[in-house]
Amino acid sequence: MNKYFTNLLASFIFVFMPVSILFAQMGVGKITGNVTDAVTKEPLIGANIVILNTNLGAATDIDGNYYILNITPGTYDVKVSYVGYASKTIQEVRVVGNITYELNIELSTDFSLPEIIVEDKKLFESKATNTVKVVDADQISRMPVRGVANISSLQAGVVVLEGSGGQSGNASINVRGGRSGEVLYIIDGVPQNNLYNRSSASQVSNSAIDQISFQVGGYEAKYGQAQSGIVSVTTKSGQPTYNILADVVTSTFTDKFGYNLYTGTLSGPFLPDNSNHTFFLSAERQWSLDDRPLAIPFEFPSIEKTYDYTPDNNSDAWRLSGKTTHRMGDFSLILSGLYNARNYTIFSLGTGTQFIKQDSKFADGFSESNYSFNARLSHTFSSNTFWNINIGYRSYEFKRFNPFFKDNLAAYGDSLTWINTLGIHLYGDGYRTARVDENNIPIRNAMGDVIAANSDETGIFRPYGWATGLYQHRGDDAVNVDLDITSQLGNHLLEFGAGISQDVVRGYGVYAHQYALYNDSTHLTKEEKFKKLEPFVYGYDVTGQNKIGSDFNDGSELAPLQRPYKPIIGYFYFQDRFELKDLVLNIGLRTDFFDFKSYELRNPEIPYANGQYFTMNDFKRRDVIVEVSPRIGIGFPVTEGTVFHAQYGRFIQAPILNDVYFGPYDYNGFLPGRFDPQNGFNGSLKPEETTQYELGFRQLLADGHAALNVTVFYKNIRDLVNVQMHQWRQMEGGSIRTAIYPENTDFGTTKGLLFSLDVTRLSFFSLTAQYTYQIAEGTGSSTSSSQTSVFRNLDNLPPKVIAPLSFDQKHTLVVNLDFYVPKGELGIFEMFNANFLFSFNSGRPYTPVTQWNLLGDNSILAENLGYINSAYGPSSFRIDLKLEKSFMIDDFISISPYLWIENLLDADNVIGVYRSTGDPLTTDWLNTPNGRNAVKLAGESWRQDYESLERNPWNFGIPRLIKLGIKVNFNNISL
Repeated sequence: MNKYFTNLLASFIFVFMPVSILFAQMGVGKITGNVTDAVTKEPLIGANIVILNTNLGAATDIDGNYYILNITPGTYDVKVSYVGYASKTIQEVRVVGNITYELNIELSTDFSLPEIIVEDKKLFESKATNTVKVVDADQISRMPVRGVANISSLQAGVVVLEGSGGQSGNASINVRGGRSGEVLYIIDGVPQNNLYNRSSASQVSNSAIDQISFQVGGYEAKYGQAQSGIVSVTTKSGQPTYNILADVVTSTFTDKFGYNLYTGTLSGPFLPDNSNHTFFLSAERQWSLDDRPLAIPFEFPSIEKTYDYTPDNNSDAWRLSGKTTHRMGDFSLILSGLYNARNYTIFSLGTGTQFIKQDSKFADGFSESNYSFNARLSHTFSSNTFWNINIGYRSYEFKRFNPFFKDNLAAYGDSLTWINTLGIHLYGDGYRTARVDENNIPIRNAMGDVIAANSDETGIFRPYGWATGLYQHRGDDAVNVDLDITSQLGNHLLEFGAGISQDVVRGYGVYAHQYALYNDSTHLTKEEKFKKLEPFVYGYDVTGQNKIGSDFNDGSELAPLQRPYKPIIGYFYFQDRFELKDLVLNIGLRTDFFDFKSYELRNPEIPYANGQYFTMNDFKRRDVIVEVSPRIGIGFPVTEGTVFHAQYGRFIQAPILNDVYFGPYDYNGFLPGRFDPQNGFNGSLKPEETTQYELGFRQLLADGHAALNVTVFYKNIRDLVNVQMHQWRQMEGGSIRTAIYPENTDFGTTKGLLFSLDVTRLSFFSLTAQYTYQIAEGTGSSTSSSQTSVFRNLDNLPPKVIAPLSFDQKHTLVVNLDFYVPKGELGIFEMFNANFLFSFNSGRPYTPVTQWNLLGDNSILAENLGYINSAYGPSSFRIDLKLEKSFMIDDFISISPYLWIENLLDADNVIGVYRSTGDPLTTDWLNTPNGRNAVKLAGESWRQDYESLERNPWNFGIPRLIKLGIKVNFNNISL
């Protein structure tokens, strides 16, 4: 077996080392305490404290006190020894980044006492000055949930839209009333959010996660680029022995959605019996036939077709990660890597749904990839001082395309290509405005209207063979360097840090089928045809690709706007953590530098450039922006079981750079004779700002078996980006013109009350309950939420109104109940686990209107029945369950079959309603005079198709999903 295992190990390392070459904003932990005589309580001077399987340790001073710095977050065994006393090893000491773990040890001269003690899991972090929630690998393995974002959504203060992200993507979460892009995801110290749209495509297998630390405000000065929350993931490290895990889960036998997941991990030392050089490798493959399962089916009575799953809505995802740890005396080096790739299709009302009736294969395809590499070198300069330097690289790429033609833009809109590729006969060529027959005569519907090229006979759904022709490509590559120096001076833990990162941001978007418009102009080059389309592009060539070494200069006046943007963000900070027995004072100051490298108009009041095409003389570079953010946190450990805390902080975040950057053709809509007033960019956007105040207390209950945490918070948010209207007098002719583009005009306030109750394991049971009551109000929920009011008020500036935000979910309750039988107890039920997850929310707001026609422009024409977001949708309740039973085959082999059920009660939870009815299934427009008249003119098939469009399955959450899985563990293998 040893020979076979050695060969397997060598093969696995060979495959993964290319991606295992990660740490920038990674907080390290600290252990402090004292060592005393168990009988006399006298301090033991010079006792040795060592964290096993690391090069970290300390010795007690004359008062018996000690501290150990620069500890990577995780769970450790700590050994304490002293001459003439029995040594003691404390297992399962959980260290959290930026938090001090207090570990006091008593040693005895009685050598008959147990040497190994398992440390009770702390129910809260007593030294924390803000709200911190930690979920470790043991908890994650038992919960009926997968994915970092989904696990984070279970915490107090978080609102999540059920079903968002599908089964393979990241859920969209809002923290304490903030927008979804205000949460920063950090994996092993590397920030994973891209600057293009502030989202994160990164994912880590549950089996590779050692710890998730979730902070919802009040984080220290070392953290930036996050207004609402920090999700910090620490992946597992290799151990002194070899470990292998295989995990398979599928729904193939239980439903039509086709969920399949395969996971494998391998870890251990590079060389047997050498714990100074270890590795951990993880690989996961997931694919689904339907990435967003339906609670209700698609029904099309007009063609007698029903789908109880979404056809051609499959997803395919890979998640790879690796970490190597090298300890070399006073130095340590960690090399890490992460790779994600995901291909999928998204269906939604108004686009994807309209493909399903005739042929879903023509809906747009999407692909995302994200990978990062990082090296962290740490040096313990002395017992009280260390430094860390981190060098990292991250790359993000996104594409949207026709699923058949993909990157072949020349094929879009070419009718011959369509015929040859798809094996069907089409009379449209992708860019006509009307459908035509074989004689090139426009086809009319029952009402005598010409049928649009993008509609079938009823005019509601897409015709067979039609596709949008939209091609998008964007990317964000980043390099970062960070340096931190930390020193313990008396009761002060001082930390200084600085860092700089440069991104390379690219954007591309074009309706590629319009290339065919210029096929008859043979004298035009590919580049000339491309320019006539006036695409959205910078940093890519005309085909949407990135050519290494290209200067993106075609000699035109606006050549600099063709190049990729290279923003630079830098920072430095100072943090002083002053700790006494009954006081923790955490004071920090952060300074951020933003150089977006963007362009802005020299005179924004004259965007028409005096009637001429723009040149670079009309633009100027943005100035560097400097922001200073104070952070103050105070903790009052009144007793060992009672802690009060308070915090104040200012948090700054760069705007979505997709709203900032533009290409050489994006201002053409402002030219005389053109009316294209809506522009999705503004080179003058500022960073967004949040100021937060928090007060709370934590109390141990039931003799330390339970803990209650109560927190109140208030957030003042300003300079949020939203679209805004501007008017000015055109220089030629003097007419009044209007332009619409994003500005820092939104603001808001959120406030709330959070309760959490944690109960440690009692008689096989443990429990965590988290309740949130919050009020989230502001002038806009997203960067485009004001678009409707802007278009309704083209002649006047639309008013800014404080109203509930779209994610103002008043009440949220999450309860996790775990039942686990340890080995050797309850007979055949030993090593059995049942984990229940109960979740409740009170519904989200919407703005009621008088009527809503799915085929009309209701956002502008419909009349409101109340103020913005004055009505709320129905509440929802859901139970998830995971049952698992482990069997020990040998001392180092275990097999664990399990059952995973989401939405156990098969509840039809409503997540979206129509604004005219508050109902998820009907707009009731067909019962209006206009609706009845439309049915009379268009006929029964039209009515049936309209009702099919109304019956939108994505207004509901997921159905009951049953998955079967099995895990096989090979633990503590020695060679």
